Amino acid sequence: MQRLTPQLKDDVAELSKRQDVPQELRETVDQLPSTLRMVEDPKTPLQDRVVLAKSLQQLTVVLRLIEDPKTSPKEREALLRVVRPLTSSLRIIEKTPPEQRKPYTACARQLTVVLRLIEDPKTSPKEREALLRVVRPLTSSLQIIEKTPPEQRKPYTASLLQLTVVLRLIEDPKTSPEQREELTRAVQPLARTLTKIENPKTPPEERRDLTAAVQPQSDELADETREIVGSPPPG
Repeated sequence: MQRLTPQLKDDVAELSKRQDVPQELRETVDQLPSTLRMVEDPKTPLQDRVVLAKSLQQLTVVLRLIEDPKTSPKEREALLRVVRPLTSSLRIIEKTPPEQRKPYTACARQLTVVLRLIEDPKTSPKEREALLRVVRPLTSSLQIIEKTPPEQRKPYTASLLQLTVVLRLIEDPKTSPEQREELTRAVQPLARTLTKIENPKTPPEERRDLTAAVQPQSDELADETREIVGSPPPG
């Protein structure tokens, strides 16, 4: 693995010391030093360090882009919709033992790719919207995982893994526009379930029923994904 550039370390230090960071970016900026320490820690597995370093680098670029007055409100909101779950995934990785991190590092790796695509003006509006439609339930899944004890996370981790696969397929140039549209439609039942679980106004009895539906819906999404594109390549 290449060493972190001095510029990246300087960027993290500069962002972390600032007092004028917009509130919507505060959580992300606060996470940067912890992620940097993980990257520099020789005890962090190499594959995790590679993923975290790339995420860190992309975030420092995008945070400046979000603050740039030349960035339109619509572009800023699209970037924020990916920055938030990426920040959540980094927090989870930090608090998770190395042997249990794989789903979350896979998610962080994919969200980093998506963040790069969202900021790229060459990405078509249709592809950008397809990506964001899958990022939305992925965000719900991550936020639920953060609030759930590790021993109760299994169904949510399954949803996270499958949504990560779908996100990877949507950004894959080999995926046709028709397949991309089918994939975003296939995600919606699971997306609705996760949104309702995440909603604090959902009654406890309904939340229990919804939680029980997460694993079957994740399995169903995996089956539909195979029908749409064949067997996805390993993540």
